[in-house]
Amino acid sequence: MCTVIVGFDPGADTPLVVAAIRDEMRDRPWDGPGRHWPDHPGVAGGRDRSAGGTWLAVDPARARVAALLNGWPWDGRMPWEGAYPASRGDLPLHSLATVERDPLDGVELSRYAPFHLLTADARGAVLHSWDGARLDVRPLPVGVRIIVNTGLDPADPRALRHTPEFARTRPDPARLAEATGVDQIWGRWPELIAAAAHDAPRSAGTDETGDPSGLIAHADLGGGRVWATGSVTLLAADARTVRYAFTDAPADPDAWRMIDL
Repeated sequence: MCTVIVGFDPGADTPLVVAAIRDEMRDRPWDGPGRHWPDHPGVAGGRDRSAGGTWLAVDPARARVAALLNGWPWDGRMPWEGAYPASRGDLPLHSLATVERDPLDGVELSRYAPFHLLTADARGAVLHSWDGARLDVRPLPVGVRIIVNTGLDPADPRALRHTPEFARTRPDPARLAEATGVDQIWGRWPELIAAAAHDAPRSAGTDETGDPSGLIAHADLGGGRVWATGSVTLLAADARTVRYAFTDAPADPDAWRMIDL
């Protein structure tokens, strides 16, 4: 995951709304949202076939979500440098299994590459950031915030450009349990994501033609290797209900599908 937009307000009818944008190498295999983990039978999410974990998981019984972003090391190395014995994709699953305990309870952090782990429900949203040297735990304030690979970074071009519009259009369905349609639940957010998919993309590596403020990524790294946005997830939760929508074609507003939890 490279961008997570979080709207948290405990006083709202729907306290938590999330748009999670996953950027990954195109040739890395994955499965769409489902209950893929026998050890976590109540949890749903997309599955990374290479390591078996996930970038985002949902526990519908507790209306709780966990989302993972790769982090940036404290010493300035590129995020993908170095070898680590554990996959970060385990962390969303672990965090949802801890019930009321610390989401990283029992985790040996030195086994993991740097990460940002968002855990959230109707009561609160917390960002756990590990840079390889220290862990920072930060509750998200009320409002709409954009999390990127450097964490809660208000100077990031994506945050500067997109936070105002996502905040202005922050959805708040009054009867989440009865809502069934993407537009009913997330309002204009799918439209904003589709518009972003038609803008100049954010790029990386050898391709410097992109816009660093772009929400949707695309970079041709040569040799047939492409790094790009592969999917987007929308979540909404109140104290009892969580709603989940997914698309692997963010430029197409009709490609969203609701995930049955």
